[in-house]
Amino acid sequence: MMDILENNKVYPFPGNLGALLDECREQYPERRGMGTPNRMLTFYEYYDRVCRLVHGFKKTGVRPMDRVILSSLTPEGYAALSLALFRMGAVVVPVNPRMGPYELAHIVSETAPRLVICDKETLSTAQKGCKTVPGTSRPGFMTLDQKAPSVLFRKEMDLSRADPTLEKMAPEDTAMIIYTAAMEGRPLGAQLTHGSLFADTAAFARQSFTPEGTEGEVLFSLLPLFHSYGFTNGFLVPLMGGVTCFLLGTSVRSKTVVGLMEQYRPTQIISVPAIFHSFLKSLSDHPQLCAGLRNLTSGGIGISRDLLDQYRDKLGLTISEGYGLTEASPVVTWNGLDRLPKFGSVGPPLSCCKIQIVDEKGMELPSGEEGEVLVRGSNLFSGYLNKPDETRKAFAEGWFKTGDVGWVDEENYLTLTGLKKDMINVFGLKAYPREIERLVMNHPDVVGARIQGEWHPRFGDMVAGDIRLRPGSTVTEKAFLQWCRHHISPYKVPRKVRLR
Repeated sequence: MMDILENNKVYPFPGNLGALLDECREQYPERRGMGTPNRMLTFYEYYDRVCRLVHGFKKTGVRPMDRVILSSLTPEGYAALSLALFRMGAVVVPVNPRMGPYELAHIVSETAPRLVICDKETLSTAQKGCKTVPGTSRPGFMTLDQKAPSVLFRKEMDLSRADPTLEKMAPEDTAMIIYTAAMEGRPLGAQLTHGSLFADTAAFARQSFTPEGTEGEVLFSLLPLFHSYGFTNGFLVPLMGGVTCFLLGTSVRSKTVVGLMEQYRPTQIISVPAIFHSFLKSLSDHPQLCAGLRNLTSGGIGISRDLLDQYRDKLGLTISEGYGLTEASPVVTWNGLDRLPKFGSVGPPLSCCKIQIVDEKGMELPSGEEGEVLVRGSNLFSGYLNKPDETRKAFAEGWFKTGDVGWVDEENYLTLTGLKKDMINVFGLKAYPREIERLVMNHPDVVGARIQGEWHPRFGDMVAGDIRLRPGSTVTEKAFLQWCRHHISPYKVPRKVRLR
């Protein structure tokens, strides 16, 4: 049995992440549970929906330990499907729905999914990605939002009864496989377990909600669920707390958010710096909506001091920064609500993990000295899928080597200063030059590529590159970038290229 102890309160591992919903149904059946701009469900209604999906998945042939790729921007459907698959003991493989076919093909080849669930708009990309994988059995396909010819539609699943079955899972059993760390050209599948996700969720929830209870708490999550930050902190954390949660994604208009704030009066908002920047004017025009806000959490990428100051001076609000990475399920440190934040830092480590700063030889450095950030704790992943050598190289005596550079002060608050790994942080999404070089080499006229990051005064880090074309090629920059937009995730497409 795996237990998490937080301020004398024990969070026993429930045997399955899906059981977090059972506790909400038992304790707060009529409380508003999960909602979107179009609909709000009580925890009892949400539980019923998830259990009917379990029945439907079993009818389609999904079994324990089967891998299921989820590729959608539909927050409510994505969340319910994930919980249903967890309950069955299946493994969720979340992918960015804007991912190109060559990127998806790599994930399909490694995970051999039984089912690929996507929106109709991205179905053709998903099918193309699967077709390019040689020697593997073809997965089934399901669309979430609209019916497509010859493909299962979610609304056509057999949802005639609710199946409350909850597979008993060990803490070390894999719950999700999230692809990341493409330093060598191909992303690695980080296996997040039921235990690692539970540990990170419990530790973050304790710092997010008061010991007196969560009645009246309303959290707005403006994050994509295919990202570990959005899934754990924007979905699992409020679920563990029995907190009313609006899953809004990142494409919702500020006018819609303001309308929902007027109706539901959120106490917490979790998002990324770009979203907080876009909502500054709307919140400034409606200062009365800020009265009940006690916590704004930002992650994914560093936030500017100017934006922090504007929220403090104009709205009287504090944005609390945190730091994490996929392999840590994902949060490592946070300027939480249990102590005063330190602007410029990303906070102290959560109670489920420890951090250490080391030099080039792996020796621990004292506070104030800069080095690589290492992490150790119950929230760490179990390893990279089918990659024992890469897993072994990622650790040093039980400490995970993050590739991030920083220092800690006397109170163990972490300040990040740079990167040791070759990576470009594009609006909080991680782009790896060697992977992008590999992907653009699929263009028939490209014979070489060198990708690097460049700083833009407005957009921050951006992808740039030198592209070498075959002799006699007439491809223009416009045509090359158009090909990239059709075959590569948007955030990996170079904003600046030089054709040679």
